[in-house]
Amino acid sequence: MRDVLVENLKAELEMSERKLLRLQRRKFLEGFEAEDLSLWTMLDLMTLILVFFIVLYADSMPLAPQKLFEKSTASLVGQVQKIVLPSKKIPVFRDDTAFLTMEDNLHQAMAGTNIDDYSIVMTHDRIVVTIGEKISFPVGQAELLDHIKAPLKKMAGFLYQEQEYKIIVSGHTDDTPIHTSRFPSNWELSVARALSVANFLMTQNLDPRRISVEGFGQYRPVADNRDAASRQANRRVEISLIKE
Repeated sequence: MRDVLVENLKAELEMSERKLLRLQRRKFLEGFEAEDLSLWTMLDLMTLILVFFIVLYADSMPLAPQKLFEKSTASLVGQVQKIVLPSKKIPVFRDDTAFLTMEDNLHQAMAGTNIDDYSIVMTHDRIVVTIGEKISFPVGQAELLDHIKAPLKKMAGFLYQEQEYKIIVSGHTDDTPIHTSRFPSNWELSVARALSVANFLMTQNLDPRRISVEGFGQYRPVADNRDAASRQANRRVEISLIKE
């Protein structure tokens, strides 16, 4: 009995450590509230302390009452495991091994091209690759620059092997008005840029049924358009990869 409980305690400790490391990484990437981590840590700590004292108690008991003790212990541990923290405080994540592999592949696609105006963020249900205007389009236009095509081609190669990913390409602009014959407003410009990226991906043998396009104009900013740097941050294309 004591050996079984000790092994269970070791397993609980290892699981708790893995969970805490995973949540710490999520906190860094997504910025959810620190109390989420503390709640999980407190619950794991309570469980482990309980199991530890059960082991000590079991080791000091005579052999005769062991069966009764085993029954009561199983019931008590089961009650602890049924503790449920408020759902609004606990983010629920899928197994992210495949997401982490894809994230690494995407960084490899962007590496070695002298491109730095991009970011890759992993959330609970998707990977979002953000490509800035200065590496992807001429100002006020929707034709892809040549040096973004090589990374997109590598990205398409990874996605071709990962058929379960749905691809959403979203175009965004700053709030500077545009009035040209081709682009009467930022809506048209944002959609045209998203279409340019989507069309290029489809030339790399990606199934068009996996790809959708969105244009948001200036209405989904990531900065306040207060100065040139913030307006540049808002001029971007986002490629969202959702594992179905």
